[in-house]
Amino acid sequence: MKRSTWPLLDGRTRPLKLKEWGDLAVMDPDAGKPPRGHGFLAAEKDWLHIDAGSALENPVVTLYAGQDPGAESGWDEVEEITMVSTTGFLTLCDSGYEPLRKENLATAGAGAYLVRVHASDRSVDGRRPRFLIQVIPGDRTGAEPGPPSATIETIEGAAGPLLVRTSFEQPDAWARLLQALEEGSEHHESITVVDNPAYAGFTAEQILARIGRDEEDWPHSTLVLVADEGALGSAEFPLLAVNNLPEEDDAPFRITLAAAGSFVDNMELANTYFSEWADGVEADGVYREEHY
Repeated sequence: MKRSTWPLLDGRTRPLKLKEWGDLAVMDPDAGKPPRGHGFLAAEKDWLHIDAGSALENPVVTLYAGQDPGAESGWDEVEEITMVSTTGFLTLCDSGYEPLRKENLATAGAGAYLVRVHASDRSVDGRRPRFLIQVIPGDRTGAEPGPPSATIETIEGAAGPLLVRTSFEQPDAWARLLQALEEGSEHHESITVVDNPAYAGFTAEQILARIGRDEEDWPHSTLVLVADEGALGSAEFPLLAVNNLPEEDDAPFRITLAAAGSFVDNMELANTYFSEWADGVEADGVYREEHY
């Protein structure tokens, strides 16, 4: 896509009325696969998906790019998330991933961006949804995240494993982890990524407490991988594996991202017990063996 002449967005734009309704994306239109995460916001490198809700009216979107203008009051929802631009180009796109206007939101070039999305009436019949999207250079800007939701949002009816990010100080490492996850998608495709700053610093116990349960009190996700500071601080990405099966109290252990594919596959197929993998950790407490 030719975009060398696209100017940087200078501050705030006037409201943009879309011609067609659908979800929104802040992305490089030449990016690859959409994010695996779910919920209001979900991010991968070069790509942020915004769930625009179920309202049928065309929305009004206002864009802002540059230094942090602060969160605004008077909105139904305000959430923020970190994304990484590897190309130095981001623009607002519609649900078909086509640019809606020719302005580059990546005002600081390649690197991490904090994206704060304000929304109102995104699922209210007969009302025009409104969005304010702020794209701010840097990982986090000191703004306090909103309170975490009562449950972690997952695919409706899903029982697959979660990968929950709890450290937001290493955006480049997180981008590399997501890239490795994409490259190993054959064995990682059942994983749901939860990338929300509201869970920064959460312990394994706090994460498990926020996983939804069905009418029979069975957790929607029985296996959790945590991308904490320890996991993102190593090239092997030793994720913290946590068992969420009822009436089982196995201690968490670390497993490299390379080995996590076989771990997830076998746990999903009920071929092995969590404790069998925990027994195979090496002297430093990390499981590394790959087998399928």
